[in-house]
Amino acid sequence: MTFLTQTLIQGAFGFAVGAGTNDLAIRWIFKTIHRKKLVLGKAIQDVISTELMSPDSIIARLASPDVREMMERNIRDAIDRHCIVEYPSINEAVQGNPVAENAVNDGIERLASRLADDFVHYYTEQDARVKFVRNVFGKIRGVLGPLMPDIFGMILHMPELQARVRHEMARALQGFAKRPIGRLNRIIDPSARIYLASICADAFSAYLSRNLPVLLQQLKIWDVIHETIAGFDMNKIEGVTRRIINAELRGVTLWGGVIGLIVGISQSLVLWLLK
Repeated sequence: MTFLTQTLIQGAFGFAVGAGTNDLAIRWIFKTIHRKKLVLGKAIQDVISTELMSPDSIIARLASPDVREMMERNIRDAIDRHCIVEYPSINEAVQGNPVAENAVNDGIERLASRLADDFVHYYTEQDARVKFVRNVFGKIRGVLGPLMPDIFGMILHMPELQARVRHEMARALQGFAKRPIGRLNRIIDPSARIYLASICADAFSAYLSRNLPVLLQQLKIWDVIHETIAGFDMNKIEGVTRRIINAELRGVTLWGGVIGLIVGISQSLVLWLLK
């Protein structure tokens, strides 16, 4: 066998061994990933939850001025959209829903009772009674003047009057519930909408800052990552990986062959020199 033939054979054999070895190593890596996908999922979960997307980093991002501005802008847009909608009356909105109708009626009764109680409580103060008497009756002269505030206070504590006040309050609220609400922009001017959006954005940011770690724990968002990887078809992951780094994997195989070729030629040369 001539030196050239021996060199070509050993070079080709070295190329095949080097390329084949690297290709087997790549296949072995993917097979290992298939077998240890649960461990892989846990590792990815830990990296994402502690380094890439930790609660502290998410809170810091949410507290940044640009995110705060984005939330305020979105809230303002939502308020503006609702302000141009023609809303019906409260009674029309809940019509046909017995639960909602009962809730509205109960709410009217409770609110009327609360307003009546507040009215009576306010006028239990002597200064308030005196001011009311003067505004209604003017400056009363004679014996009744000093007595009128006390008489008014006694009248306020009459059960019949308190029941009447509650009834009138409830009737006024029921009349309001029958009136169409219409467009809210007639009630809420642009400056108030801006202020409301700012308050809502601040409140939402503060809520997330305080409760985000608990929310993430309750939602088990990091467990979703682990469960998704555990249930994912690893053959698809291998296929996607090979499509993305196909050129690099071919390069690894090729370089293994080149190194094997060099080793084979070098070995042939050394054997020839030792003859």
